[in-house]
Amino acid sequence: MKTLTATVALICLSNNVIAHDIYTDLRDRDGNLCCNGQDCKPVEATVLPNGNYYLPASNEIIPAEMATPSPDDRFHHCANAFDSWPGPVSGDTPTTRCFFAPTNSW
Repeated sequence: MKTLTATVALICLSNNVIAHDIYTDLRDRDGNLCCNGQDCKPVEATVLPNGNYYLPASNEIIPAEMATPSPDDRFHHCANAFDSWPGPVSGDTPTTRCFFAPTNSW
């Protein structure tokens, strides 16, 4: 039973590490690191007629000029609510650091 529990725990841990690996070295259009080991995830997005992107989960509109080509043809959003990030922070509301869009959505 201990072996089974250890195996399941290892598989779960491995999947989390693998899932986050794509964010490790992602950078925004200005070359700043996006993720800092956390705060990034795949998201659903709608391309608006003006080229901007709407994120229904956060009710946020991302400007088209903020989009960077996605590493895996999915939408990804990186946000941070901490003052250490060089950019605007509004209270406790997470601020978008980076947004990645599939190249065919541009």
